[in-house]
This record gives sequence, C-alpha cells and structure tokens, in this order.
Amino acid sequence: MQHGPILKPGHNCWRICPADQVTFLIDGADYFNALHEALQSARRQALVLAWDIYSHLKLEGESATDRTPELGELLNQLVDRERELRVYILGWDFSMLFALDREWIPIYHLGWNTHRRVRFELESRCPTGSSHHQKVVVIDDLIAFCGGLDLTRGRWDTPDHRPDDPRRENVAGTRVPPLSRRTDGGDRPGGSGAG
Repeated sequence: MQHGPILKPGHNCWRICPADQVTFLIDGADYFNALHEALQSARRQALVLAWDIYSHLKLEGESATDRTPELGELLNQLVDRERELRVYILGWDFSMLFALDREWIPIYHLGWNTHRRVRFELESRCPTGSSHHQKVVVIDDLIAFCGGLDLTRGRWDTPDHRPDDPRRENVAGTRVPPLSRRTDGGDRPGGSGAG
C-alpha cells in the first residue's frame, strides 16, 4: 500500500503550485460563460488542450445571438485585438471510430481562416487504443480551467438539465440528453465518445 502524496514533482507532475482562488463550475453554461469572460482578458497566451473542439461553438450560450462569434472567429478576433496574444490548441488526432461525431480537420483550417497567431496541432503519438483526453485552458499563466468538458457540441447544460435543450446538440444536429440523465454510464454526449 502506497503512503504519502500521489503527485510527486519530477516523477508524475512538473511541479505543485498553490492557487490563490479555486471555483468549481458544474454545468457547461457556467464553464463556457466563465471561459468566454476569461478569454476577453487574454493578453499574451491562451493554451487549449482538448479531446475534441468545435470551431462553430458559441461560448455565450443563453445570451448568444446570430452575431455572437463562434469559437474560431472569437479566437481570431482576440489575436487581432491583442498584438502580443498567441493561442495554441492541441487536440487529439481522433480515431476513425469517432469520425462521424467530430468536425473534420480541413474545417479547422479552412473554416476558421485561422490567424497566424492561432496554432492548431493534433496529438497523434498516443499508443493504440488510447487517446489524448485532457480538457484544459490556461490564460496568461494566471487562470486555468481543468475538468471534464470539451469545447465542443453536446456539452451545453444548465442546472435545470432540460432533456430537450436546443443548445445541447451533437455534430449531426441531434439533441442529446444532459450528462446527469444519460443511461450509458459514461460522459458521452449522444454517443460522441467525448468526456
């Protein structure tokens, strides 16, 4: 039986640092809104690690309008506004098992008309049968979001967990049930395989 701390700097983590403040965001609505607000303050760097990412996602959810920028457009606007800002996105080079549930890579590059300071790369060095599964956003080394929600479709939710919420659709445009009401025992929105 192992005793002592689980995290050991230099062994299974880089280092351990205290946080001045911690907040728990439970639902997609809270997370996406908080992330949208935090991205507005980005000045130097935004790092995104994701299992899945959807360039057409609108982070503002309930307050979104037809003119609300989608994620790809939002990131381009932010780097246009802030001359020092760079955005780095690392996604999983997904298995063909999920190809119908995800946005295709050419859409990332062509659909986003990606700004030269927005870099998107795919992690393809995972062992067979495994995946890059992190869900982390770090902004200017000052604020970090880590947890279980990807920046993709099917993750929107509120504390009401309405089963018919039109903002919670998969890539095919089909509404999916909230995570709290799924019966598959996992966190897979509508069978997308996402966590």
